[in-house]
Amino acid sequence: MAEILDNGVEPIENEVVEQTPVVEEPIEKKPSKLSALKPKIKEWGRKQIVTLKRKPQRIAMLFFVISTLIYLIGLNALSQGPVSDFSTQPYLGLSVFVVTLFSILVLVLFLNTFPKRGIKYKKDGKKHSMNYIMLALTFAFVIVMIVFDVVYYKQLLGCIEGNEKKFFESMAQVNKYSQYCSESFLANPIFDEKSFRPYLLTALNLTITHIVFLGISSLLLATLPLYKKLILKIDTSKEVAGTEIKEVIETEDE
Repeated sequence: MAEILDNGVEPIENEVVEQTPVVEEPIEKKPSKLSALKPKIKEWGRKQIVTLKRKPQRIAMLFFVISTLIYLIGLNALSQGPVSDFSTQPYLGLSVFVVTLFSILVLVLFLNTFPKRGIKYKKDGKKHSMNYIMLALTFAFVIVMIVFDVVYYKQLLGCIEGNEKKFFESMAQVNKYSQYCSESFLANPIFDEKSFRPYLLTALNLTITHIVFLGISSLLLATLPLYKKLILKIDTSKEVAGTEIKEVIETEDE
């Protein structure tokens, strides 16, 4: 007979006691700072493209601002030419003055080319997003600046002949612009470091750089209708909770 326990319950032979397995909770990995920043960077980039869709002229405006800053920042080196050689080359000072003034005014013209609320012409009574008079003046000012940059470049180089020792520090620099130096000097070069003018090459390089950026800015402004269509084709839709939301981009200024 089976033994009866003290509590009156008969024990079950070969009883198997089931143990509940311990489930370990997965350790949540904290997202890295880089992965947390990716959505923010992506959203920022999307917003910038949306802004460009509305105002693609900002690309050309950026290059106009860069060209103006290049000239104004280098004005210290550019203005030393008129101070030192105004007697021999009278148009150096005029060139610097005109380009400095027009570099600032061209930004004002550009901003008035694309006014915030558009412009309404009296002839047809229609509202246009671009002021074509200001657009023409912008291109005219760019042409004037390029012309005076070329005048400045040539006249500053015209000061070198006969004054080579005042401009160059080493023979390598002389050879770079040897076509503007006299044959007598190249045969027997004499350098005076105290009279050396370090602004020369800086001024010439700044002038060339300014011309290049003015050309790029004008090209971007002229081809605005072309790359505007390409920018509008970029998908800036945003997915929220599994629903794809399309943004309607207004291409004309309000």
